[in-house]
Amino acid sequence: MRQAIDRLGMKGSVTVVNNGKTLLNYATGNKPDTSYLINSVQKSMTATMVMREVEKGKLSLNDTLSEFYPEIEGSDYVKISNLLNMTSGLDLQKGKKLGTKVFISDEDNLKHDIKYTTFDMKSLGKWHYTAINYVLLCGIISKIENKSYENLFRETFIKPLKLQNTEFLWSDEEKLLNSNWVPGYIYSDVDQAYIRVPHATAVKDAHNELGAGSIVMSNHDLMKTIKYILTGNVLSNQSRSILFKGKKPKFYNGGFYNLSQYKVANGAGEGYYTFMRATPNAKNMIIIQSNHTTKGKFKLYKSKVNDIMSMMLSIE
Repeated sequence: MRQAIDRLGMKGSVTVVNNGKTLLNYATGNKPDTSYLINSVQKSMTATMVMREVEKGKLSLNDTLSEFYPEIEGSDYVKISNLLNMTSGLDLQKGKKLGTKVFISDEDNLKHDIKYTTFDMKSLGKWHYTAINYVLLCGIISKIENKSYENLFRETFIKPLKLQNTEFLWSDEEKLLNSNWVPGYIYSDVDQAYIRVPHATAVKDAHNELGAGSIVMSNHDLMKTIKYILTGNVLSNQSRSILFKGKKPKFYNGGFYNLSQYKVANGAGEGYYTFMRATPNAKNMIIIQSNHTTKGKFKLYKSKVNDIMSMMLSIE
């Protein structure tokens, strides 16, 4: 396992759990408890928070987007379930980006994103990956609970799990350093070297990707959280069977690609990679994180990590 992972050539932290026991926990260039921006892997956590509202009876997967944001074109047709599985037919207007030019607040970002959200009826029910789905879900649960997404996240995961190496990227320097956070680096072909991503740039993008890329986590905290989502009391088994069951072609739902043997979540951006693979019972898991990225490598790494996970499961 270690040879296969090391051949990837990533600088970062590695954790492998096999049959419920930690098989590997090491780092190259960093430390095992280093925290990284997990980017889109956070979507599974946001989806869990949404499903908790369903369990409380405050939300239904069949509720339409118009109940919360009627100003969005097509909102009468888009259901909460469509947002969770990326089949909403929604996207950002061509040439527009998430968030205001200068971050003011989550509310201002949502107003901006809603203004430039487009709807294509022909795409409704068809899978299309875009972060706007999960940004809107953040707004919905914040409306329901009358709390910020950050506070809801802390109440759902950080406090009950006592996560020591988890923080929002926009937190103050002391909190970030206490979480063992490291900045991200992107390889520059021009400079032939890894260039540090400016923190202000990364923070702005983290605000823009609210619920879909704003959390830094260590491997241990991520492993603990994924196990909690898949097997803990944060959700009922019935809720999990609904939320984490995807349909062709991508089997995407609830922030995971739900493959036959295991679940997949990947994150990339701001100089970070996160690759998570876990069986439904969370007894077998691979987490690889890096703060050094190279253009064109992400797709290759995703495939290779799948191969490594399949290898581990086949040996059993």
